[in-house]
Amino acid sequence: MAKAGTARPGRGWGRWIGHELAEAIRRIYAIGVILLVGWLSYVALRYLVVTLMFPTPVPGQIAGVPRRLTADVLATRRGDWLGVQANQNPRTPAAHYHQIGGWVRPDRFNTCAQSGCHAPVPHAERKELRAFLNLHATSIHCGVCHVEPGSSGIRTTWYDLDNGRAQAAPAALRLYAWLTAPEAQAELAQPTSATQGRFVGLLREAAAASDDAPALTALATEAAAVRHDSPAFLRVLETARRILPRQFRGEYGAKLALRDPTSGRPLLKPAQLGDAGTPDAIRAYLAEFGGGRAGSDDRRKQLVAAIHPRPRAAALHCTDCHRAEGAAFDFVAAGYPPARIVMLSQPAVFQMIEHIASGQPFFLPGFVQPAPPAPEPPHP
Repeated sequence: MAKAGTARPGRGWGRWIGHELAEAIRRIYAIGVILLVGWLSYVALRYLVVTLMFPTPVPGQIAGVPRRLTADVLATRRGDWLGVQANQNPRTPAAHYHQIGGWVRPDRFNTCAQSGCHAPVPHAERKELRAFLNLHATSIHCGVCHVEPGSSGIRTTWYDLDNGRAQAAPAALRLYAWLTAPEAQAELAQPTSATQGRFVGLLREAAAASDDAPALTALATEAAAVRHDSPAFLRVLETARRILPRQFRGEYGAKLALRDPTSGRPLLKPAQLGDAGTPDAIRAYLAEFGGGRAGSDDRRKQLVAAIHPRPRAAALHCTDCHRAEGAAFDFVAAGYPPARIVMLSQPAVFQMIEHIASGQPFFLPGFVQPAPPAPEPPHP
C-alpha cells in the first residue's frame, strides 16, 4: 500500500498536462484577441483612408438624374432613377419651365415621336406657351389636337401605354369621381369595410398605373392599415381628395387618342391617322431632311403634306376645349368627373395664354382679376 501523503502514480503527469493545456488555451486566446484587434484596426484604418482619400462615387441613378427632358429620358421610367423614386413628389428635369408634376411614362405608341420626326415634348415655337402646350403631351395623343376629326367632332378613347389597347378611364380619375360625387358623400362619411376595400383597390390601381408614385403608394399603405370606422381613415379619404389632382399630369398610365367610330379602337398608327402611304413618306422625309439637312422647300412641303393628309384647317385654341359650354372636347365622354371638369373649364389661365399668343403683354395679378364692367352708354 502506498504511504500516506505519497502522490499516486501518474498524478504529477496529469497535473502538468492540465497546466500546459490551460496555458496553451490562454496563449491561443491572447493571440486570437491580438489578431482580432489587429484586423479591426486595419479595417478601420483602411475605411478611413479609402473614404477620405478615395470616396465612392454617388450612384448614377441618384447623381445622374437628368436635367433635360429628352427623347432618351422619356424612354425610361421613374424606377430607373432612385433620386426621383425616393422623392414623395417627383418632378421632371428642372430645366423645363412649368415642370410637369411627375415623371412622364414612355409612350411606345405615339408614332409622331417614335418615328423620329417630332420630340416627345414637341411644342417649342414660343417659350411663353410651349410649357402649357407640352402638358397635353403627357395625357393626349398628338392626333387628338392635330388631325381633322371629321363631322362627328373629337371622339376619343383611353389607351394603355404598355399595350396600346383601348381601356376605361384611368383609376385615378375613377377614384376622384367617386370621392367627389355628391351621391357618395353619405357612404364616405360613414365608411364600411366594403368602402375601404374599394378605396384601397382603386388607390393601388392608380399607384401601379403611375409607376408606383410615392405619394399614392404611401397613401394606399396607410389606407389599408387603419380601421374603416376610425378617424384616421376619414383623414386618408380627405388627403386623397386633396392630392389626387396633383397626379393628373402624366400619371394615368394611359393617354387619350382619337377613336375609330366603327371598332372603338384608338387611332395611333400613321396609316390610321393619315393614309396607307404615310409610312413611306416618313421614311423619305427622314432620308432627305433628317438631322437638319437642307433641301428643296417644295419637296419638303410635298412630303409634309403626304405625312399629314388630314391636318386641322386651323389650330385649336385653349378656350375651344377649356370652357364650360360648347367645348370642342367632350370631357364627360372621356370619363372626367364633374369636379375635374370644373378645374379644366375655369377660363382665367386659358384666356391669359391666348392673350400671350396674340402678342399682348400681361401683368400679374391683373390677368386673374375679373374684368371691369363695361361702361354704360351715355344718356341721350
